[in-house]
Amino acid sequence: MDGDNNANNNANNNVNPNAQSTTGQQNNNANQPNNNSNAIDYNKIQEMIDGRNAKTEDSVLKSYFQKQGLSQEEIESAINTFKTQKANQANAQNKELTDAQASLQKSQLENQRLRIEKKAYDFVDELNVDIKTMPYLLKMADLNNCADKDGNVLEDTLKTALQKVIDDVPGLKKQVQGIVGITVGADTNNGTNSNNGVFDFGFTGVRPKKQN
Repeated sequence: MDGDNNANNNANNNVNPNAQSTTGQQNNNANQPNNNSNAIDYNKIQEMIDGRNAKTEDSVLKSYFQKQGLSQEEIESAINTFKTQKANQANAQNKELTDAQASLQKSQLENQRLRIEKKAYDFVDELNVDIKTMPYLLKMADLNNCADKDGNVLEDTLKTALQKVIDDVPGLKKQVQGIVGITVGADTNNGTNSNNGVFDFGFTGVRPKKQN
């Protein structure tokens, strides 16, 4: 009896250890998430929804036109007309929205341009230009980058743009005009300057001619 018990114990001890390892791996794999699952295709879902909505719309339209006593051919024609009108209306609404957005953007750009030009007049002295010259200077200057995304005027960028035009066209600078005296005729002061006025004609007396 002791021999049989020993034989059974040896048999149990010699069980394949790989069996337990395999079972453990299977349990671990079962607990891990399946990383190979397909990603959610939202575009496909939207297509399904759109297709279902289209079928529902067709069903509703068909039911409505049937109640109106239309024939099958007339129903199909009425459904096509309805869809065409719906598409045209959607296109018209999209165009109105696009035009409104374009108009708003144009208005914003015009207001931004006005703010930039108004600010430019603050720099006439610093740039040494005449205030009457500024409109021409603004027409030639590149003002596209003189405001940030919020529409605030970038003063340094604006001055740089204006200065570039002045450097290219120096004639736009304010001209300093002095008073220059001009003497016409003979000097009657023996070489001394006359202080009686800027223009000293110095004409000598001329006797009138006798009439016969």
